[in-house]
Amino acid sequence: MLPKEHIRLGKVLGIPVQVDLSWILIFLWLSWSLAGGYFPRNYPHWSLGLYWLLGVLTSLLFFGSVLLHELGHSLVARSQGVPVRSITLFIFGGAAEITEEPSSPNREIAMALVGPGISVALGLIFMAIYALAGLFSEPVKAVALYLGGINISLGLFNLIPGFPLDGGRVLRAILWRAYGNLVIATQWATRVGQVVAYGFMVFGIVRAFTGDWIGGLWIAFIGLFLDGAARSAYMQMTLNNLLEGHVAAEVMTSDCLWVPPQLTLDLLVEHYILRQNRRCYLVGQPDHVLGLLTVHHVQQVPRANWPYTRVEQVLVPIERLRTVSLETPLREVLQHMTADGVNQLPVMDGGRLVGMVTRENLITFIQNRSLLSAK
Repeated sequence: MLPKEHIRLGKVLGIPVQVDLSWILIFLWLSWSLAGGYFPRNYPHWSLGLYWLLGVLTSLLFFGSVLLHELGHSLVARSQGVPVRSITLFIFGGAAEITEEPSSPNREIAMALVGPGISVALGLIFMAIYALAGLFSEPVKAVALYLGGINISLGLFNLIPGFPLDGGRVLRAILWRAYGNLVIATQWATRVGQVVAYGFMVFGIVRAFTGDWIGGLWIAFIGLFLDGAARSAYMQMTLNNLLEGHVAAEVMTSDCLWVPPQLTLDLLVEHYILRQNRRCYLVGQPDHVLGLLTVHHVQQVPRANWPYTRVEQVLVPIERLRTVSLETPLREVLQHMTADGVNQLPVMDGGRLVGMVTRENLITFIQNRSLLSAK
């Protein structure tokens, strides 16, 4: 299940591709800036229709180039046995959701460099088209020139040694090889990434106050995004380290509250929810689980209908629930919760429900391990 702010486009080589709603904004802005500024300024004799046609086409080809950049990362990761959940296009370009860290510095470098390499190669291809198109088509020449320049710029930008940019990942791999410790390498690469991000923000603000408001603010926002991305990437790695080697059995609760399927919602609220102070309940028996019921499901039923609505009428059937086993890694459990937008997952063993992993228990486990590891 994808987050609501993402629109699924399909799959490329088996990898789901989606766009964030913010991508629509940057797509419209880029198309408008090309059709209303770049092309009219450089080719004033074209028609308005041609400006907009090429503006939209160029924007699509640019984001196609971004997709190829991220696809390169994804395919190298997959060749190394690292799962790739999806590729997302958003306001600042694209991102491949690679679920695990590389197993060695060399693999990190290979995974990081392939993206900028593809962007620069695409830029050179478009520049070759530009050189050839001058003989037969000015519009093709104009589009190729823009795409050649922006792809080469994209490749070089990503080589800036600021984590989590590709260049920052190369820096992390070098530090990883030097220190022999991924955590220390990530700490230093993150600090360098934040310095780079602050540099972007300062430069953008200065540029904005010297007259270029749009360009300056955009550069400042890129810096702000890089700072947030660096912090987020480091926190994610720290979280993965805290969960590494631990499984669902360690955090599950086995004292799940069961309710009969014939119970009406008014009695459920009066005798269970208000007294037990829990947000979810299992329906049925351990050897015959019918489904799961949460407070949210009760809220969706009008209060006047509670006395006439049975639990079995509003529960989520067990067949529709994602379940985990006793040996499911906690990192995978957290990924399932995040992807599905749920706060609990049933734990099954041999077809029998043996417990429940809740987000609250998982957070408590993470907090305790974080406090203990800080000592």
